[in-house]
Amino acid sequence: MATTDRQNRLLVAEDWRKIYQAFQQADFKSYDFETLRRTMVAYLQENYPDDFNDFVESSEYVALIDLIAYISQALSFRVDLNARENFLETAERRNSVLRLARLINYNAKRNQPATGMLKIDSISTTQDVQDSTGTNLANSNVIWNDSANSNYREQFTAILNAANQTGQLFGNPRESGTIGGITTEVYTLSSNQLDLPIFKFQKPVGGVSRGFEIVPSTITDSDSIYESSPVPGTGLTYTYRTDGSGDSSNNTGFFFLFKQGTMQNQEFIVDTATTNYVKSFDTSNINDSDVWPYKLDQFGQLSAS
Repeated sequence: MATTDRQNRLLVAEDWRKIYQAFQQADFKSYDFETLRRTMVAYLQENYPDDFNDFVESSEYVALIDLIAYISQALSFRVDLNARENFLETAERRNSVLRLARLINYNAKRNQPATGMLKIDSISTTQDVQDSTGTNLANSNVIWNDSANSNYREQFTAILNAANQTGQLFGNPRESGTIGGITTEVYTLSSNQLDLPIFKFQKPVGGVSRGFEIVPSTITDSDSIYESSPVPGTGLTYTYRTDGSGDSSNNTGFFFLFKQGTMQNQEFIVDTATTNYVKSFDTSNINDSDVWPYKLDQFGQLSAS
């Protein structure tokens, strides 16, 4: 009876105004176990010096203080952790950041690769290619819009025609259309390679060497030039563009599409049909647009896309 009375008076039976005033003197700036325990002991010593002065480790009330301090530490940690996830500056969980972004009407996407068009300034070949005058262009460097060579356009197209796939001579492209007000034609280079029609190169940007790839391009059903699906064994494509301002224009000539980054592939097996199947890849910096799933046959060859 005496023990119950003591605990009731300490925990519940005191006037709430006295507890509120005394609580203002408590220091709860830190929420670790040791600080909470020390703060509660100091609180009791200051406000209840006559009612409770038994602070030996074997006391049952000290055990209660330890238990409360332990629970408070665990709760404080979780409250603080959840509170941090409510601010963009301190949030660490990916889902928290995405939800906070949606609050300001921003739908986050994966990174976008740097992309652009590389204009061909000069061209050469080791093949025996002749222009209309009978000049052999083998091992010669032909420069686009060369004021010292009146036949540069004919020689340029002659070399490219020799490299194009059969049936895609200059003027007879695989695709044609108007992109951004500029007449655009797409041609395919002939190749005996069985791998992807992609060529890598390095270029310093801002003092840092970065990797880029020349990729096949297409304009099918689009108002822009974009990367076509990479299929092993197909030839690399390039475009011819003319804006009607002459060959000296930056928008007139032959171009290759390039993108920053490196093409990678990963194989996986789906044994059973699953609705809304999700496959995770442990690869960083996958961009938001260039993902092509393919189905392979028993020999590892593409059977469907």
